[in-house]
Amino acid sequence: MFIIIVSYYEIAAAKQLFKIPVNRIQSRSSTTENCTASSTNEIICEKSSRTFGKVAVIKSSAFESLINEADEEFIGTICIGTPCQSFLIDFDTGSSDLWVPSSKCTSGCSGFSKYTSSASTTYIPNGKAFSISYGDGSGAKGTFCIDTVTINGIAVRNQTFAQCTSLSGMNGDPSDGILGLAYQSLTSGGEKPVFYNMWSQGLIAEPVFSFYLNPDVSASTGGELIFGGVDSTKYTDSITYIPVALEGYWEFQMTKVTVGSAAIASSGYAIADTGTTLIIGPNKQVTALNVALGGKYDSSSGMYTVSCTTRTLSSFPNVTFTIGGTDFVLTPLQYIIIYNVSKNSYVCYSVFVPDDIEDSDDNDFWILGDYFLYWFYSIFDINNNRVGFAKSISYDWKQPVASSLFLGTATSSNTTTAATTARSTTATTARSTTATTARSTTVTTARSTTASTTRSTTASTTRSTTARSTTTQKSTTKYTTKSTTITTTPRKNMTSTTKPYQPHKNLHRRHHH
Repeated sequence: MFIIIVSYYEIAAAKQLFKIPVNRIQSRSSTTENCTASSTNEIICEKSSRTFGKVAVIKSSAFESLINEADEEFIGTICIGTPCQSFLIDFDTGSSDLWVPSSKCTSGCSGFSKYTSSASTTYIPNGKAFSISYGDGSGAKGTFCIDTVTINGIAVRNQTFAQCTSLSGMNGDPSDGILGLAYQSLTSGGEKPVFYNMWSQGLIAEPVFSFYLNPDVSASTGGELIFGGVDSTKYTDSITYIPVALEGYWEFQMTKVTVGSAAIASSGYAIADTGTTLIIGPNKQVTALNVALGGKYDSSSGMYTVSCTTRTLSSFPNVTFTIGGTDFVLTPLQYIIIYNVSKNSYVCYSVFVPDDIEDSDDNDFWILGDYFLYWFYSIFDINNNRVGFAKSISYDWKQPVASSLFLGTATSSNTTTAATTARSTTATTARSTTATTARSTTVTTARSTTASTTRSTTASTTRSTTARSTTTQKSTTKYTTKSTTITTTPRKNMTSTTKPYQPHKNLHRRHHH
């Protein structure tokens, strides 16, 4: 597990812009058991994964590396109560609840920070039951309560959240809980989410938050979450805004998806989700996409591999998502994940995962996870019910590539000839409060839940029938910076409003029962 301690916020005259670093941490990397030696002397272990469920893996294999990275989380630090009690929290645009373990937890809470209500002078009891369970056997139960939640100096008063008295299947998770950033209709108990209260209490100048996720694994921070607006230093060109089509997730219309010049999907829907790592789409469409890339299905992972040793880089086409009249282009090195299995031996995966997921209107939708958000700065505007994307300042960053790959054609300023381009196959899950700069790249989806909530019948939740969009030129507003210190570390969560979310057809479901 990697922990980075650094934070700051920005305040400008008549405008508050709070910036919170979010960083990656691997979880569950050491939860292997029942290891045996095969006839070929390979060590095969049973591994518990938040993403894949329980699977059998070969030690130090590419699949084990994929699992370790799949279970990474983007987290930061918040505190709850008066005086503050600190927690490592996953900031997730794919869910809406806030929950942390309680000091009264009697099961499964070892190693987690716990909320002690009796130690807070601002605690208010609520008593309503809270329960979330996941299809991989994990879950959390407790009760709702009310207290002050502070995020990097922003004190959100009278915030309803859940204090959990029982956790199951979460040993080794690096974060203590989840802070959801989706719409109120996705909450488990109908409570007002944290971001809603930030705005209603006048703590931020605009009901907008935005994410910059950094793909550079050697950077000192994994990105930042900005409350109250956008950071114009983190994107280039203009912002394309798309109206939210159905409140709950940040769901919007997507015009088409093309591979090279061939369209493989049209007139679909998508959500932007920081709690998912890969890009997931309807089975038929994503299968066609991967076939067009020359991919081969890997039944062990439920993903597609592509050949990065027998083909040139230029033989792989770009993949383009057309949203709101703007083309968002992913180049080959932005959608191919490279693993070094052993010296001069590599396995390459496509980030596109097939899975049929439906919203509450029974429409299939795509999940644009971190491997989309790395390249495009994302903006979430609740007041105007819209999502915005702009080219990230990290768009031109390229992952290091060994000179032996792609027949030696993947030259870039980041290219290396050493075997150190391999992604790490091990990681520690021990908690720590010290700063560490080592980093790792994320892959696939995080824990999924199904929020059994009733969707509002007001006009604000009806699906838009027009693909309206606006393009805004990049702001040139400058902000003054102020330093402070905050502990940050990572986690992910994925929810579905109707059908259980299943990352891969051959893997365990993880959903809220």
